[in-house]
Amino acid sequence: MIDAMIVKDVMRRDVRCVRLGDRLDAAARAMWEQDCGCVPVVDGNGAVVGMLTDRDLCMASWTKSKALGEVPVTAAMATIVRTVRPDDGLSTALAAMASLQVRRLPVVDARGVCIGLVALNDLVRVAHDRPTALAPAALVGALAAIGAPRSAAAAPAAAPAPTLATAPFAAPVTIAGPVAIPSPRAAKAVKPGKTNKRRGGGGGKGRKG
Repeated sequence: MIDAMIVKDVMRRDVRCVRLGDRLDAAARAMWEQDCGCVPVVDGNGAVVGMLTDRDLCMASWTKSKALGEVPVTAAMATIVRTVRPDDGLSTALAAMASLQVRRLPVVDARGVCIGLVALNDLVRVAHDRPTALAPAALVGALAAIGAPRSAAAAPAAAPAPTLATAPFAAPVTIAGPVAIPSPRAAKAVKPGKTNKRRGGGGGKGRKG
């Protein structure tokens, strides 16, 4: 028999949110202070309109070559957000996570206002502590769906890689093929004005970039 546990039995209630007018540094601070990896984005009425993860922050800063304080939350947040209600069953929350391949869901009231957050880890703990509260097969199936690679069609277009002149840090340089590295002995054998006829300076080993 399955225990009739619902979302409000396991959700986290002390949830920090950011607003549409905030920038990503506010989201980073909320994640740091709450020791979490995501924050809901809410409008002026407190209704959930987006979600931000720590990965969203990292990728937005890198692809735009800007500090977090220079990027608005609207430029990085996910706008397709699935929410659950506090009276929904745990299986409903798990199915929603699997369908969207997400690990966290905002919990909202009848007005759409964020009142909590339920995470996949919460459901895993429940399944461990109370095996009858959630079918193990459903949990394993959801984990497989969440971790499955997303199709190329569903993936967002790749942003152009920053150049060395615009990147906020030194980007790795990719070398197309093996590079011959002259050995010290071969370097001494080459006189000014002469050409070393031995390719690769005497058999130096190639190195990939």
